[in-house]
Parts: sequence; C-alpha cells; structure tokens
Amino acid sequence: MRILIVGRLHFYLISLLFSILFSTANGLLTWRSSRMFFQFYDYSYSNFSSVSEAQAPQTARVLNLSHNMIENITKRDFEGFDALEVLDLAYNQLKYVEPGVFENLLNLVSVNFSFNDKQLDVLGLASRLKLLPTNEASRILQLSKYFEISSEPAQESPVSAQELQRSEGPADQLPVNARVRRSNGDSQRAEKNVTVSPIAGLMTNVCGTPINGILDLSERKLSEEELQEKLQADLCQAQLDSVLELNISHNNLEIDLLSLFVLFLPMKNVQSIDASYNKITINNIDVEAICHFPFHNLFFLNISNNPMNRLDTVCLPSTIKVIDLSFTNISQIPKNFAKKLFNLEKMYVEGNHFIYTVSPENADANQKPKPGTVRINAISLVRNEAGTPIESLPEKVKHLKMSNCSIVELPEWFAGRMTKLMLLDLSSNPVSTFPHLPTSMQHLDISNSDIKVIPPSFKFLSNLTIFNVQNNKITDMPLEYFPLTLTKCDISKNKLQVLSLTETLRKLEYLNVSGNQITTLEPRKQLSAITNLDGSHNLIAELPDHFGEILPTLKYLNLSGNKISFLQSGSLPVSLIELDISNNAITTIVEDAFGQLTSLSVLTVPGKHFFCNCDLYWFVNVYIHNPYLQIIGRENLRCSFPPDRRGLLVEHSNLTLLHCSLGVQMAITACVAVLIVLVLTGLCWRFDGLWYVRMGWYWCMAKRKEYERRPENKLYDAFISYSNEDADWTKENLLEKLEAKGFKVCYHERDFIPGHPVLGNIFYCIENSHKVIFVLSPSFVNSCWCQYELYFAEHRVLNENQDSLIMIVLEELPFNSVPQKFSKLRKLLKRKTYLKWSPEQAKQKVFWHQLTAVLKTANEPLVVRAENGAAHNTYEME
Repeated sequence: MRILIVGRLHFYLISLLFSILFSTANGLLTWRSSRMFFQFYDYSYSNFSSVSEAQAPQTARVLNLSHNMIENITKRDFEGFDALEVLDLAYNQLKYVEPGVFENLLNLVSVNFSFNDKQLDVLGLASRLKLLPTNEASRILQLSKYFEISSEPAQESPVSAQELQRSEGPADQLPVNARVRRSNGDSQRAEKNVTVSPIAGLMTNVCGTPINGILDLSERKLSEEELQEKLQADLCQAQLDSVLELNISHNNLEIDLLSLFVLFLPMKNVQSIDASYNKITINNIDVEAICHFPFHNLFFLNISNNPMNRLDTVCLPSTIKVIDLSFTNISQIPKNFAKKLFNLEKMYVEGNHFIYTVSPENADANQKPKPGTVRINAISLVRNEAGTPIESLPEKVKHLKMSNCSIVELPEWFAGRMTKLMLLDLSSNPVSTFPHLPTSMQHLDISNSDIKVIPPSFKFLSNLTIFNVQNNKITDMPLEYFPLTLTKCDISKNKLQVLSLTETLRKLEYLNVSGNQITTLEPRKQLSAITNLDGSHNLIAELPDHFGEILPTLKYLNLSGNKISFLQSGSLPVSLIELDISNNAITTIVEDAFGQLTSLSVLTVPGKHFFCNCDLYWFVNVYIHNPYLQIIGRENLRCSFPPDRRGLLVEHSNLTLLHCSLGVQMAITACVAVLIVLVLTGLCWRFDGLWYVRMGWYWCMAKRKEYERRPENKLYDAFISYSNEDADWTKENLLEKLEAKGFKVCYHERDFIPGHPVLGNIFYCIENSHKVIFVLSPSFVNSCWCQYELYFAEHRVLNENQDSLIMIVLEELPFNSVPQKFSKLRKLLKRKTYLKWSPEQAKQKVFWHQLTAVLKTANEPLVVRAENGAAHNTYEME
C-alpha cells in the first residue's frame, strides 16, 4: 500500500506511536514506560551528501535526514545508534543501501525511503528485512503499510508491492486505499506481476472538496477508513491545503483523538475543526512527550458530545484558543491541562459532572459479608482533600462556560489566578454561596442555583455589565451592593417582594424581575438609561404616580400576570414602543393613561372582562382600528358588561362618538340651542314676539304691584279703551250716553290716579271694571297704549276664565289690516260678534240698546260661551 505522508511530524507520530503501543508481534496495545524520554534530531534541508555529515548523537531516537542529497547508506553510518527508533530518509537521492545496514538497530521500527532514486530496490530491501531478529522483523512488516514508496518496483523484483500487501492480511483488514485499488483492478495487475502508477485506477470523487474553504463532511455516517480515504495526502493534498474549516460532526465516528489528529496533519491551513457528536475517545496512554503538532493556524476545536471521560492524557495542538468539551463525560480538569493548552481563551464544558468517584479495593470474593452489612461499590464526592475537581485552568481563558456541571463551589485560587476572565457561566449548578470572582468579570450567569444572599463584595466587580441570577432564592435586592457598571440584570424567579429603583442603576438598560412576589415598585430616582423592564407575574396592584416620568426612556414594558385593575393618568412613559398588560384585572382602559403613547407599536391586551362603556370608546377607535399598531390578543377582547353586550367583541361593541364624547355632546347641544334661538328669534321677529314678551313683562310687573285687593263688586261698569284720534267720538257720544243711562264708566283722562305709572293705572282699571269696551278703528291698532290695554284685558280673560270683552267697530276695519302681533284680536274678530257704529239714526238706536243690554249682562264662563255661542252671535250690526 502506498500512502503519501505530507509533513514530517505525521511520519514521526505514527512511527513512534506504534513503537510505544505495539510491544508484541500481534499488535496488542501496551504501554512501554521505558520510552518516556524523547530525543528528536532534525537535519532536513541541510544539503548533506552522506549520513556522517550530520554528526548526529548516537542517543537519538528519531532522526530526520529527509530533503538532502544522500546517495548511499552503509552499516558504518549507523554504528552505535542503538536507541534509534524512527529514521526518515525521504526526498534524497538514495541508490544503494548496504545489506545488513539495520542488523544492529534492534529498536528501529520505522524507516521512510519515499521519494528517492527509482533505481533503489525498495521492495527488495523490504524483503531482506528478515535479516533482523524475528520479532522485530514482524513488527517492521506490520508497519510497512505506513511506508511511502515513491519509486515503482523493478519488474525483476522477487516480491511485488501487491504481494506484500496480500501477505499482511485479509482484504477487509487492509487500509481503505488498498481496498480501493483492488476494486479498480489492481489485484488483477498484481497477479500478472504488472507495475502500476500510485494513483492508477483511483476514483475521482474520493477526496473531500472544500467550498469557500469549508470542508463539510458532517452527517454522513463515515467510518475511520472512509474518513481516511477522503483525507489521504497523496491524492488530495491540493484540496487539503485549501481547507480552513473542517466539519465531521454527527458521523458516529469511532476513533481515538490522537489518531484523528494524525489524519488532520496534511491540512496545513486548517483553522477550525468540528468533530462533535461522534464516538471519539481519549486513550489512557500519556503521549505528552511527543504531543507536538505542526498546526500554526488551528484555533477552534469542537469535540463536544463524545464519550471522552478524562483529560489528563489528552493530546491537542497548543495553538487552540477555543475548545468545546461539553457533554463529554469528563469528571475533572486535571493539573496538566493548563500546561497543554496554555493559549486557550474560550472553554466550554457544559453538561459534564465534576465529581470525584472513589471505589473500594477489591475484596475477597469468597468472603461473605455479615448480615445487615451494606456494600458500597462507589462513592461520588464534589470535593476531596485536594479541593474541587477543577484543578487547572489556563490563565488566558476569557470565556468559561460550566453550566450543569454539579459544581458546589469554585476553587480558592480561582479569583486570584483567572485575572483575564470576562465571561463565566455557572448556571444550573448547586452553588449556594456567592463565589469569589476576579474583578475582570464582565458577564456573570449564576442562574438556576441556590443563591440566597448577594454579598457586599459583589460591588467590587467593577467591570460587570451583565448579571443573570435567575431562578434562585434571593429575598432582597440590595442595590447598594450592585456594581455601577451594570447594563443588564436578570433577577427573575426569585422571592423579591419590593423593588426599589435607585440611582445605583443609572447605567442599567435591561431589568427582568418577573416571577417574583413584588407588590410595590418604588422608583426613587430618575433612571434615564433603562429601556426594557419586565415586571410580569408578580403581585403589583398599581403603578406609582409619575412612574412614566421616572423612566423617561423606557421602550419595552411587560406587566402581564399582575393584579393591576386601573392605569392612572401619567403612569406610563410616553416613549413606550411595546406594552404587555395581559392577564391582569383590568376592566376599563382610561384614555388619559394611553393618550400620549404616540410611539406605541405593539400592545398585548387583557382578556375578555372589559366594561364596554364610554371609557373604552377611544381605545377601540384610536388603538383597535389603528393599522400601524399590532394588537396581540385582539381576538380575546370581549365585553363582560353591560349584560346586553356580554361576549361581544370589543371592536364591535357599537360605541359611538355621539354617545361617549362629552365634548361632541356639548357641541351638538350648543348647536341645537343656537339653532333653536335662531328659529325662535325668526318667529318672534315674524310674529312680533318681542312685543309679546314686553307685554308679558309689563303685565307681570303690574300684577305684582297691585295697588289694592280687587273688590268682589267692580268699581266700574266698563273701562273704555280707545285711541287719541277717536277721543272726541268716545267722549261726546259713548261716555256721555253711557253715563246718562246710569253706567259708571272708567275714563282714563278722568279716572287714572295721578302720579301712578300708566301701566299700573291701566291694569288697575281693567281689573276693577265689569266690562272692557274697545273702540276699534285703524288708529286703535297703531296705538301703543291701546295695545297694552288689549293685552291686559286678554290676560284678565284668561286669568278669570270669563268673557268680559266688548268690541265696537267705529270705522271699517278689514281683517288683513290688523297687525300680526294682534293675533288674539284677529281671532276674536273672526269668531266673536262685535258692535258696529253706524251714522244712521235708526241703526244707532239699535246700537245703544244692544250695548246697554250687554253691559248689564253677567260675565259668563268661556266654556259656557263656547257651548252657547251660537245664541249670542245674533247681534251683529251692519
């Protein structure tokens, strides 16, 4: 078999590893403690033409003479090299090797003759290895498959390469590339003793081809042989040189870690290796003396989720800066770990259990325990006399994740030695005492533990910005012990009852206090940096006054799962973007509480117990129907009151602006009132309403100022109302004639009381007269005083419910000539019989007769007059 080994350390590691592991001819694994001292001498690229020019010490165990110009080697060249185990003569010009050159090199296990002159009979040389002692020869032959044979064998060679391969064992035990060649016809060529090229018949798709520097071989269920095939150096070196990241995770690959890294040696530029989720193990043999790798760029290694159970014999490149050992069943970090990975900056060991397991010595199997004896096979301890299972950590580590590792406490040296540590994850560990930590700490996660008290020393972590102490047993949050540099704090799921926000948290941006027993929020100072506050699932009944002013930059507020029933005006910051008030006792949302939240974009609302009254109208129209606001829980917003709306969606509760807005109601009322006033003003203007108002006022004033109580027997038989233009006729005809007949007539020029108001005299005379005689003429309806007298007379009729009016038409008075304001007179002229004066003597006699008769009649009730009106309307005189 031919395998191209690129990189000198590849050859040395394999060779020396087999010298350590194979102490018997059958290859059983044993440990040779005598070979702990390692002497390596490198004379490559020195332009030597002979071995003697190197002047190598005879105590050398590994001798590298590759890449020189050596043509011949003799027995004399290696006299005294009794300790020599590995010899590298690759890339020279070897043509001749003296027979028996290796006779006295009893410890020699590996020789590399690759890439020398084609005339060198390498296979013939291999067949002559029988000159060595039997046990050593068998070992050499067993390892011959690791030799690189660059020259093609001569046809006359008695032993071909194929025959040598077949002599090593069955085909299923050969390396992968041997099986590949057989599958491609090499076995047939071997039977015919035909020599072939090293890459003849090789499948073109064997090599793993990286894409943009990433070689992804994950989730392919590769075996060790299949992986070796894709990473073989003789055929895939060009592809391997371009690999920057290698992923072989999720393959169920069974291999030890050192052997795996030997496969990676040809990848000179690899920076990241992910070998997680396999079955990689670490053997119990300590190869620290030879644990040196040519990697210069490898800085990331993920070997998590592999069945490794110890780190004291781990062999890894020291260039690694990030390592993931999560879920690997390791139980402690040994003392030599820091020496091996001294450049480590990030370390992840989550999911392991750092404990000591003590097993009792083997007892006599024949010895029977006493009755009632309890036999304990193993005892697990979280610490012993040496301390915790964490015995060593590289001092350059900046990120350390140790969650769920059964850690009870950190070692005493932790704070003093880990001076560069910036991130520490101790979550999900049974830690009950707050640990001592270095001041360089910036991110601390100690959640899901048993912490009860935050000590005063916590404030000395002057660089801490992120603090997570979720799900512990803390009952008090002493802010005076908190570092001033905190920007994010999660103290949720504890047992806090009061939250006091003081100026200690002036740089705090995120605060989570959910899942506590907080009943009161006590913000004492304005916190201008906090933008996110989670106070959900507490016992908060209300927000304090001016809560929004104390947190002016708050953008995300979660108050769900509390007992808030009412949000006061000004209790919410105007800068809010997201607000969660679900699962509270809120039944009514007041406009003043949300009216200024102009930046709100996400709102999570309570359930289905809203009072669908007018207080909710603005919320439905301003927020529910706002297309730019995301309402979470909109479908659960249902009414519970009033009964007729129970179960109805709030957005369909039919609340109207007219019904709910006092301003709109007042505006509409004012408009209606103004309209009514305008209508009434128009009607008054059209029907002389002002005149009636003035008359009513005068009548009321006169009524209030009655001069004396009205006697039951009237003082006057009649009161005459006339205009000044009709005064002559009234005085010479009407007054004289009535007084001549014995009637006592009230005549204003004679009977008005001097010094009294005119309206008062009019009112008094009308009230104390049996009848009121109106002398109607065109001048009457234009007389102001006649209007007063007619108005007062009408009111008397209405007041006494008796018809006492006598109308005399002195001159022709057309119906349309009566002004609109005399609506009562117009009605009376249409339905009531009146006396009409005539210049004819015959008609005047009838006139006086009828007038005298009317003055002598009693004032009948208007109802009786309305019923018998037809009998009294026969006196009309033309």
